[in-house]
Amino acid sequence: MKILMLFCDMLRANKLNVVDKNNCKPTPFDNWLENFGGCTYINTYTPAPDTPRSLACLYTGLYPKYNGCNTRIEWPRFYQNENLETMFQYLNKNNFKVYTNFSKNEIETGICTNKDLKRIINYDSFLDFFSANNIKEDKNNQFFFIRLNDFHHCVSDYSSLPISTKIGSRKLLNTFDIFFKKYDKEIFDFTFIFSDHGCMLSNDKFYKDKDYLLLNDNRSKIFMHLRKKGDKYLRKNNSLRTIMDIYPTVVDIVKKPIDSKLDGISLFKKKGRNFVIIEDSSEFKPHLGIFNNIWRYKELGFSIYLDPDIKSINLEGGEQKSYIELKSSLNLKKVIKRVSEISISYGEIKKRKDILLRYEKMNEHYFENNFSD
Repeated sequence: MKILMLFCDMLRANKLNVVDKNNCKPTPFDNWLENFGGCTYINTYTPAPDTPRSLACLYTGLYPKYNGCNTRIEWPRFYQNENLETMFQYLNKNNFKVYTNFSKNEIETGICTNKDLKRIINYDSFLDFFSANNIKEDKNNQFFFIRLNDFHHCVSDYSSLPISTKIGSRKLLNTFDIFFKKYDKEIFDFTFIFSDHGCMLSNDKFYKDKDYLLLNDNRSKIFMHLRKKGDKYLRKNNSLRTIMDIYPTVVDIVKKPIDSKLDGISLFKKKGRNFVIIEDSSEFKPHLGIFNNIWRYKELGFSIYLDPDIKSINLEGGEQKSYIELKSSLNLKKVIKRVSEISISYGEIKKRKDILLRYEKMNEHYFENNFSD
């Protein structure tokens, strides 16, 4: 069996017609998908919209609270719980050779744990992997995890201008064309194409008093596509999914059970998840002392943003309802309970904010009274 994963770093899902037909015209990337076949999951999110945490969610199938990578600077090599069985470990245990193309800099930065580094056969670049001919020559079980940085680099090189997404998508298509001209898509029993997070562009509306919008679909919605050998047509699935769902999907493919319980739900399950909790810091640039202080509770029909109190309720599809109307139809206590249980920091931040409010009341009382002397 051969499983291929094409990890397209930062590919922004809502810039593709297959994901957001109301706001995006068909792109060359959409046309390529039509010819490639398979299923695009158009409502897929990451609980952690940055590479270190999102990859940890992928590797472990668990939320950040349970995998150890809690903030934007906590890379898997240094923070991921090494007692957890990762996707790479699971594949090794079931007689798969695992091939990757992590650069030396990425390995030093911490893109995967030291234990997983011993479980993979790594090439320093895509071209090194591409020229090695491992795919055709080996008839054993193989798993190929290919990281493609083209889109991410284009957004950086073009200073996050809107045109950068078009150029980045074209660069990805160039890589796809090179790869699949050499290796027929039917060689692979299953092909995953996905991103770890989206991105902010220079024309995206952002308000300083609404930091929680850093968690909107621009950054937290990801691209997810799965093709099974023989798929000829492009299909869409609108159930709610996450990057954590890839690992349990691999388990379903290999058909060997695992001991631990995962937060992810296999993409082969007809019913997706009921909700996903997304969290991040309102200060975008990584720095010492960074902590998560914005959250998003996402269901298919709506999103609730918190920081740490409810700030906004956003209905999908442009439907408008007042907060009072929605409050009567939503069990907000249940939502808060879910966020508190899954978030690494919501409960603690809420507690500290309540203490600060008590400080304010104490100071008000202090200024209303004379000194004791």
